[in-house]
Amino acid sequence: MAHQEPSSAATTGPLSWRIPTTGDPRLLKLALAQVGLATIVAALVLLVAAPREWLAAALAGLIPLAVFVAYRRWQRFQRSLFGPANVWINADGVHWLDAAGNEQLFARDSVTGFRVAIEEDTLRAVPALTLYLAGGFESQPLELFPPATRQAVRELLVQSWGIAEREPPSADRDYDRAVDIYSECHDELREWHWEGTRAALAEFCELVRAAASELPAPPPGAKPAQRVTLCRRREPTRLRMAHAPVAHFEHDMLAAPATMLHELAAQAAKTLADAGAPADAKFDLHLGRHDAWTFHLHVREP
Repeated sequence: MAHQEPSSAATTGPLSWRIPTTGDPRLLKLALAQVGLATIVAALVLLVAAPREWLAAALAGLIPLAVFVAYRRWQRFQRSLFGPANVWINADGVHWLDAAGNEQLFARDSVTGFRVAIEEDTLRAVPALTLYLAGGFESQPLELFPPATRQAVRELLVQSWGIAEREPPSADRDYDRAVDIYSECHDELREWHWEGTRAALAEFCELVRAAASELPAPPPGAKPAQRVTLCRRREPTRLRMAHAPVAHFEHDMLAAPATMLHELAAQAAKTLADAGAPADAKFDLHLGRHDAWTFHLHVREP
């Protein structure tokens, strides 16, 4: 989201607020930890190298200096949280400014329900508004800040809009298909390992291809449509495949544009066809100019 004044709809709508575009609390914690570490190191240097007659005064001066530096970091963080509203709700729907500063809209007639809860995928541990949209999509969670409190949002959507609030979904989502492979991701190494028989791995390739062909692209601001595969060889794990505008791979997620999912399925199928059994084969998939992942296929006998 960009620092930009909302359109006139924002000032006349019944509720508007600002989601901070910077001010990552994790970076603040890191900055404060760095100040603390630097203070400890400086104290140790003084204990070892400073003349005894200067030591007490030097240590006494070090403490207010550290407090001052920490306060400046905190003050800079707080300033980053303020600015004009970039989310607002009115009779037309829920509006927001995207990363390029363009106004986007979830039209009122496309919203079928909502929930207000603390979500795992928000930057800050604050209540967030998630909209259920036509076509089975969910919006990305919108963090709530005053005057957009839980009560204010609920009253607006339930009483004025007449839509129902839903309970958050279960963390252990059911799966769509099960396949007899073992899946293990090492995202710090950009590596993925899939193990199974030739038939099971070929079935998995078809599941990736089907997800690329059948999952619809999400509208702006919505979470990608997903399919969940249960990989039940050895240690059962759930793997989510999603049609997303930007590629994002992690331990339980393959999210990418349809063309990239098709390429992944095609390369896996070709590598599998060229491999024997048992065999260990691999191929690379480039997500971007400097972002390549290596996929390992471990073909085992039935």
